[in-house]
Amino acid sequence: MLESLYGNIPIIERALNGLSARQRALGENIANVDTPRFKRLEVAYEAQLRMAVKGSAGREELPMQTSNPLHFSLGPMAERVEDVRTVLTTVSDEVQRNDGNNVDIDAEMAKLAETNMRYNTMATLARNKFEGLKTMLREAR
Repeated sequence: MLESLYGNIPIIERALNGLSARQRALGENIANVDTPRFKRLEVAYEAQLRMAVKGSAGREELPMQTSNPLHFSLGPMAERVEDVRTVLTTVSDEVQRNDGNNVDIDAEMAKLAETNMRYNTMATLARNKFEGLKTMLREAR
């Protein structure tokens, strides 16, 4: 029932989880830039999340907003979003240096900056959503 009140929050939650995992992987990559034979890590989640939101129809199916348990349910999209997982992979098919390490510090720092911006954007969306819910509950009193 509560899920019907918070609509897109499961999507935002999965995106934040994926971005957080990516930040950890990028931090690991940066920390091991001078470690011989270290292979950089990558995190993927976007394709799964996109497919969960689009569904079998091939178009975006954002969850309905409901305020009453008797309204229509959120349907299968909510269940598909719950199944989205982050996938951590080791990139071993590219070697950039003689010591076998494939971490390019400039590329990793750029990816980290982009990931941080995306994370902050998603966190702001979540905060705004919760502020809206707080306002709605305050007004309902």
